[in-house]
Amino acid sequence: MYLSYYGDVKKKARCKLHGDMVKNFIGDFYHMRNSYTQTQFDLRFNDILSKYEPYRSYLENKLYPSRNSWARYSIAKVFTAGAKSTQRVESINGVLKKHLDRGTLLKDLVKVVESELKKELQYIRIKDYYGLNPSVGLPSTFNTIFKEIDNILQAHLSLIPLSLQRTQMK
Repeated sequence: MYLSYYGDVKKKARCKLHGDMVKNFIGDFYHMRNSYTQTQFDLRFNDILSKYEPYRSYLENKLYPSRNSWARYSIAKVFTAGAKSTQRVESINGVLKKHLDRGTLLKDLVKVVESELKKELQYIRIKDYYGLNPSVGLPSTFNTIFKEIDNILQAHLSLIPLSLQRTQMK
């Protein structure tokens, strides 16, 4: 359920908002979605409403009524019998297992989990960037974008290391 909402949120944001507002909105949306309490969620939701006025009607009419299916504070309360865990849940569980012991303070654990969520957001931003960049994956990328770097590499590397570097530049 969440993934379809996230896709809709990004699409609508690109239509209604422009420039850096889209990127900022997606970050703010994640921050709001990851709220631990309903009060915290509502504060962040109202902040988003005031910051992104062109997007307000979609947020109020479409997203807010269905928040129980995608907002973290609400999902934690829902029991889903027989549901399989997602990679996201497994990732957070791994963080908990790695950092949780008798001496762990709750505030330290929250910081670690929030750090993991920030990494996830950064990964999604990078993935989105590469998805929007039409030159990613083209065989001639290193000849167009990285031409000067490729010339330096050609002068100093043998064929195998050069081909490895070119693969990374694609």
